[in-house]
This record gives sequence, structure tokens and C-alpha cells, in this order.
Amino acid sequence: MKPAIVTIGMFDGVHLGHHELVSQVVDRARSLGLRSFAVTFDPHPEQVLYPERKLTYLSTADERRLLMQECGIDNVWVCPFTIELARLEPEEFVRLIVERQPMAELWVGADFALGRGRKGTIAVLAEIGSKLGWGLHVVPPYMLEGQVVSSTAIRTLLAAGAVRGAADLLGRNYSVSGEIEGDELVVDPDRALPRPGLEYDAELRQDGATSELPVTVQPTPGRISLERPAPRGNGPATLTFLRRVG
Repeated sequence: MKPAIVTIGMFDGVHLGHHELVSQVVDRARSLGLRSFAVTFDPHPEQVLYPERKLTYLSTADERRLLMQECGIDNVWVCPFTIELARLEPEEFVRLIVERQPMAELWVGADFALGRGRKGTIAVLAEIGSKLGWGLHVVPPYMLEGQVVSSTAIRTLLAAGAVRGAADLLGRNYSVSGEIEGDELVVDPDRALPRPGLEYDAELRQDGATSELPVTVQPTPGRISLERPAPRGNGPATLTFLRRVG
């Protein structure tokens, strides 16, 4: 199998910082006549390693795959994250990926690390790359108006009800998918939602049709009240948060 330009990360939310990294990977691959390949994980490593922290996520594995492909990535591997995977030493972890897709180069963010106890730091990865015959490229943090763009920053903004601020870092409005049940949209309880108890203007998409309506995020995880009936009734739907009301 021909080697590829590879990037590894959680890519939760596929925000502007991820876009920058992925764009560089895609450009590099095309300049060398190679394919681009991204590795992401499901579930989120923190949900496996530290379940007591109750981390909420910004995007499902399928959403991440689609968003990264829209950025131009040729292939996305959603690697199942398990305790056994977390216990691998850095070189073992890398060899697992190389078995799936040989690497010409590995591109990662500046704070990236992998393997047992996050021992696979940038310095360690550079040594492994030298040993195994691939190059390492490190992309610095992406800044927007003096702020580092990160998934954590987006979760913090959502928790404060600042959906416009979250949209600025994502590069798009924040959306969630679930099932309409009566006057509620029900989503995964582990999905990150804007601050409960506040009203938001939102766009509801069902069967290709869209409509705007006010919604209120409930204190119960995964529950969003629709202030008007869903035009198509019960069933799958996607809700995009446009702005906070008031």
C-alpha cells in the first residue's frame, strides 16, 4: 500500500483549528501525489479513561468523518478507543496505525500526545518517526482574536449560552441531531448543549425541509423543548442553534 500523509487526533467538533491542520495535510498530500488519511477515535478517550468527569462531546464519529471529508481528506479511520488501546506504548500505538495505513509523514497539533500515560509526546514521536522512516510536522495552535481555538473553549462557550461565540470558533453554527418526541428534541445525554434554561432561536431540519423556531434547553441532559410544534411531527431531526434570545 502506498504511504499517505497522516494526521491523528480527536477532532471533536472539527473546528477552525482542525480545519487549518487538515487543510495543510490535504495540501501536502496533493503536492506529493499522495493520499491524505486522518485517524480519529470513538468514543472520546476521556470518556473511557475518566468517566467520572462526564465529558460531553461536540460531534459524533459520523459527523466528524463527514466534516473532515468536506475539508478534502481522502480517508478517515474511526479507531475504536478502548482501555487496551490506551495501555499501548507510543511505538506500539503508532505501529498499529501504520499497519492500517503506511505513513510518509505524520502531522499533529502542538499539544498532541498518544500512548500509555500520553508518553508519546512530540519529541518521542520524532524519535519514532526517525526510526520507522516517516517525517513529523507540528502545526501551532490556531488563534482567533487572541484566543486559542479548541474544543474545550467551545464547550465552555456553549455552557455559558454563547452560541454565537461557539459558532465563531467552529466556523459554522452548532448543530445537534436526535428524535422529535412530541414537543421535544431528544439527543444523546452526553451531547454538549447550550446552557439550560435559556431560549435560543434555532433552525429545525426534517426530511430536507427547514423551519425557524424558538427552543429552550432543559436541565435534563439531552432534552430540548420546542416552543412550536415540529412541522413534520415526530421523527429524526437536526437542530441548529442560531442565536441566544435576550
